[in-house]
Amino acid sequence: MPGVRIGFKDLFYAKLIEDLASGTTTYETPKRIAKAISGTVTPTVNTETLFADDGPAETASSIGGIEVALGVDDLDLPIQSDMLGKELVNGVLIDGADDIAPYVAIGFRSLKSNGKYRFVWLLKGKFSLPEDSYETKGDTPAFQTPEITGNFVIRDSDGRWRLTGDEDVPGFTAAETWFDAVPTISTDSTPPTATVVPANNATAVAVTAAQKWTFNKTLADNTVNAANFVVQKADGSGVVAGALSLDSAKKVVTFTPAANLSAATLYLALAGVGVRDQSGNALAAPIITKFTTA
Repeated sequence: MPGVRIGFKDLFYAKLIEDLASGTTTYETPKRIAKAISGTVTPTVNTETLFADDGPAETASSIGGIEVALGVDDLDLPIQSDMLGKELVNGVLIDGADDIAPYVAIGFRSLKSNGKYRFVWLLKGKFSLPEDSYETKGDTPAFQTPEITGNFVIRDSDGRWRLTGDEDVPGFTAAETWFDAVPTISTDSTPPTATVVPANNATAVAVTAAQKWTFNKTLADNTVNAANFVVQKADGSGVVAGALSLDSAKKVVTFTPAANLSAATLYLALAGVGVRDQSGNALAAPIITKFTTA
């Protein structure tokens, strides 16, 4: 069964760095806000009806503003400073007339009655000052928890404002990485390809040489690991120990051996089908190359 939502947890935000009409959107690494209590997302849909021949002939709708209200257990001053664009000096939060809140994305997940989660990112919005209320402590403790409200809009880069994924829907594989970065969802279905150095069947390769795969597409960081990139002797007698690295553009994977390779030896380098680009596309087939050291 699909399951009914019964929970709300893991509340994160990520500051929006750029949102360009040319199609580029960039965020900072997500940070946890606080423990989640409640969340309400209220989209406004504007609808107009054209009347003709004494009756309704056509209707059109467009998304308006999206109001978001978040209830949390507390809102630390550093988080308020970051999310609301305020100065924090020596532990003192300064409210100023010129404060400008940055655009942020908000991520969270909601437990369903079937034990699976619904995952959500709201992609572009600004938050305003939380409402403060204080009351004296009585005989029975009364929790005083803040609520912050924000207004969200569609992104300039692609017209999107929300991403939603259900853990129990076939094809959803982002549960483990949902809060690592604001997800990049693309209709791109083209597998990545790569050129390899040393090239296949290269000879007289230096025993100090690193193996390098240069991909034509940006890779998903979590797929650059020792399970997917392997260098070993071609006769299967030993996997080479070493370190993997990914360049800042996330296209070049380098394997640096921990020690010199054996001389006059045939080696095999493998990039496996577990390697994926940021649209989730895997290699169409393993990339296997061989080279011989000098």
